Amino acid sequence: MKIKKLLFPYLMLLVSFGCTSSLVTVEGEDYQNFNLSDFKSYGFMEIENTAPDNPYFQKAIDLIKKDIDSEMSTRGLSVSSNPDLLVNIGLLVEDKVQTRTTSLATDPFTYTGQRRYTWKSEEVPVNTYKEGSITLHLIDSKLNTAVWIGSIDRVVPKKDDKKAEAIQFAVSELFKEIDQN
Repeated sequence: MKIKKLLFPYLMLLVSFGCTSSLVTVEGEDYQNFNLSDFKSYGFMEIENTAPDNPYFQKAIDLIKKDIDSEMSTRGLSVSSNPDLLVNIGLLVEDKVQTRTTSLATDPFTYTGQRRYTWKSEEVPVNTYKEGSITLHLIDSKLNTAVWIGSIDRVVPKKDDKKAEAIQFAVSELFKEIDQN
């Protein structure tokens, strides 16, 4: 009975953390008072192409901008040449290697001769994939200060037709986090 009393608070804490997880990382706690409805117009900052050899980079930026336009117009903001809010987009795609740890159950001993066998736990590559990160900086143009910074990291789909869906999902998640402030 005593164990149940001790275990219950830990289970409740675990459940509460599990329910509040977000895919978006907001930088710092300085942006708690940010409210998108305080702004009427927005504009995009110039984006430097850091991957000129990647033909999909500009396509990805265009898709991100289109999805941001949609999210902003849904919230009542319009594009302007003299905006209240500047939007700075960062995009990074990295090659990653998925690994697994060897185990006795799946990886046999190695025979080294004269009845000697060895085994050690090690990381072995299993797969390669690309991970994309979208960072969104919202900047008050009058104060020239960041009012919200957030990012999201996701696996980039291999098929081109799925990439647009992945970008739309990521932008949607960023704006869900913005709305929670």
